[in-house]
Amino acid sequence: MHGENHYSRVEDLISKEDFHRAVEGLDREFGGLLERDVLEYIVVDEIGRNRSFITPISELRAGKSCTIFGKVMEKTKGKKGQFILSDNTSSCWLTLGDSQLDVFDRVDVGDILKVINGFAREYNGWMEVNVGRWSHIEINPEDAPSIDIKPVTGKVIDIGDTEVVFNDDGDVLFSRRVMLRTDSCTIPVTIWNEHNKSFKNFKRGDIMTIIEPVKRVKGKRLVEVEARSISRIFRSRG
Repeated sequence: MHGENHYSRVEDLISKEDFHRAVEGLDREFGGLLERDVLEYIVVDEIGRNRSFITPISELRAGKSCTIFGKVMEKTKGKKGQFILSDNTSSCWLTLGDSQLDVFDRVDVGDILKVINGFAREYNGWMEVNVGRWSHIEINPEDAPSIDIKPVTGKVIDIGDTEVVFNDDGDVLFSRRVMLRTDSCTIPVTIWNEHNKSFKNFKRGDIMTIIEPVKRVKGKRLVEVEARSISRIFRSRG
């Protein structure tokens, strides 16, 4: 984002003097915490000219800055607050930097976040967006798109054992790996934590539907699904 001429995107709508006044007002509002580039981006965003700069989660690229929208599917408070975000294309992790940790307690599962000037990297096969001093997060912004995450339904063809997993903060998590055959592909599904209780009566051949699934997409191919905090699992006989 650094070095971009943000004003050029709105020069037909607002004078340069009014633009700078808006930036300076925003600077006072944030107490001087944000860099000039980010403040200018936010002003342009409020005018409605940044839509083409939004990156779908499935198109995130490691090593690149990005602005994304995402629905909070899960939140994890450890050494650094983290969220799992999903849009209509895929899912990613969002990791808060020290300057953004106050955001964690203001966000609920199900909220829509707009992350401005995050930095993408790949972590354990997933894309992760990091936010720091040059980033900005908006909670349930007025310009948020409709995020409608389609359910995943398929036949259970294999069921793994429940495993105990320790995350980076030493917390104990429970997971179970399931193979699901949908109409279009066979995909691994990871059942996390409390969902293992509702899954215990499932058998091979049952039909499983996951509402609000966390999907990992590479290119246009669905490669993995997870049942997280926001998800719900239903069973029917095959």
